[in-house]
Amino acid sequence: MAVVVMMLTGCKDYDADVVVSDEPVSVELAFSIITPATIHQTRQVADVVTSDETNPRLPYYLRFIPLVNNDPFPTDINMENPVSKDNPRSRFYYSQYCNVGVGVNGFIVYSNVENKTAPDGVNPKVYNGSLKEHFPTSILTIDDFQKDVSFSLEPIYKKSDYESTNGIPDGAKTLANCLTAIAQEADFYNSGDATIKGHFNRFTNDGNHLPGSAASVKEWIKSFQVSINGSLNPSNPSILDAVNTKATEQLAAINSLTYPRDISLPDGAAVLRWDMNTNRFEPQINTTTIDNINSMARFAYPAPLYYYIASAIKTSEDKVDFGTIYNEVETDDNKTAWEKVLANEKFNKTSVSANTKSVVLTQPVQYAVAQLKVKIKAYAATLKDAENKDVTMGAKSFPLTGIIVCDQRPVGYRFLPKEAEEGTISDADVLFIYDSQVKSGCYLKPQDENVWAEGCNTLVLQSLKDEDVNIILEFENNSGASFMCLDGIVYPGTRFYMIGRVEASLYNTPDPNVHDENKGQVFTKDYITTVNMTVSSLARAYNVPPNLLSPNLEIGVETTPQWVAATPTVIRME
Repeated sequence: MAVVVMMLTGCKDYDADVVVSDEPVSVELAFSIITPATIHQTRQVADVVTSDETNPRLPYYLRFIPLVNNDPFPTDINMENPVSKDNPRSRFYYSQYCNVGVGVNGFIVYSNVENKTAPDGVNPKVYNGSLKEHFPTSILTIDDFQKDVSFSLEPIYKKSDYESTNGIPDGAKTLANCLTAIAQEADFYNSGDATIKGHFNRFTNDGNHLPGSAASVKEWIKSFQVSINGSLNPSNPSILDAVNTKATEQLAAINSLTYPRDISLPDGAAVLRWDMNTNRFEPQINTTTIDNINSMARFAYPAPLYYYIASAIKTSEDKVDFGTIYNEVETDDNKTAWEKVLANEKFNKTSVSANTKSVVLTQPVQYAVAQLKVKIKAYAATLKDAENKDVTMGAKSFPLTGIIVCDQRPVGYRFLPKEAEEGTISDADVLFIYDSQVKSGCYLKPQDENVWAEGCNTLVLQSLKDEDVNIILEFENNSGASFMCLDGIVYPGTRFYMIGRVEASLYNTPDPNVHDENKGQVFTKDYITTVNMTVSSLARAYNVPPNLLSPNLEIGVETTPQWVAATPTVIRME
């Protein structure tokens, strides 16, 4: 796999006719990627992020920012004629004929990886993650660089994608119309009969919001029909007969609908409400003072695999034969091999001069993202619901179908939260990762004391220092029975949510292997955060997660976190 190297100072394919000036100078640039020699996994599917001898998953696009005493070298970004040389056997790379300014003594390196082909029916961004990059068209000062470079997660829902329907996805509109058709049938919504009015109030949830996913709406209609068929006859039973018939017709019409899963959103992001002014059901897209829900635009794809490093360099005024060096260290592990490269006696200077011919980065290019590993288990085989009734779980009653990671903010040029760099903290840009690519066969069930079901491996951006992070587990109720949760009934075949909170203070404990600048952060780039989550009750489950920016949340999951560095000498990304 080729690695495309893009230099701000103009890398280009070798051309015998090109005349290289004395300044900048044309050099060979070599670097290493921080990858173990064995397979590692940072998403739930090994094929998405792997690195082994036969199937490398390494950077294919790199952007190098030259530094002079830690300040960006003032030059325009040049995207023309990139060059690459790689040796997949050893994960070392070198690029020939790169024009680098005299005085450069370091580089900042950014890199993403080539996306894997997603399985049929799976959104590629759901499968690989997605990151929005912002680089300035020119770099004049360090202040410009720090201010303008940023990275952020990509929201799954964008209002602009649904301009023709005022920001309402087609599935939401169809479900709202379905419930509206039932409510408007045979004067159902304005009948004066007390029994019929009671059914109508139940159908509209007394004006409160309803879970708006296709799965929930279907079960809501079925439950409503059961209540009609088992009730006392009203003064005008023909109304309920007509409503029942209409409900059956509408169920058939939405039978194949899977919204919002069809647009990669969690079921809990979909909400409907009866509007007494319009006498219609309306999709609720945004957080409002009425609805304690989450704006649909808050949910984002996971972070993709991405690399970053700010590294010093070593230089040589001799042309170094990297191919020969690589062959000599081919059987060594990456760390040892690169140490031998750096130890070559020809690399005896630390900045670029007019006579420099070869340059190496002293630090390997590292992971710019953090990894969350979630493991789950239940406290017991029988748990209490919100009405204090027993819910008995079978081995496959509650499969894990997704996780939501809260408090994700844009990061700046060092892949640290940009707000922390700028000194202003706001919730305006906070997003929630929704990762539906959890491990298949992960079920909520009791385990032995030290046994946990592995749920996911999700890539995330670094979190704010001293900020707690909420992690929500999404389960599907495949038990065949309903149970009561905090905001209603969890019907069979529908999904429910359990909230856990990981406290940042747990990451302030002394650890000689953790840099002080990384303490107090739940997620840190190039680190793995493992969270063991225990469900001891279903009483605090939700059909629709409440506003996740609110400090007043019902926490229903006990969390036990662990935090380790993800370097080849400490732990491999898996």
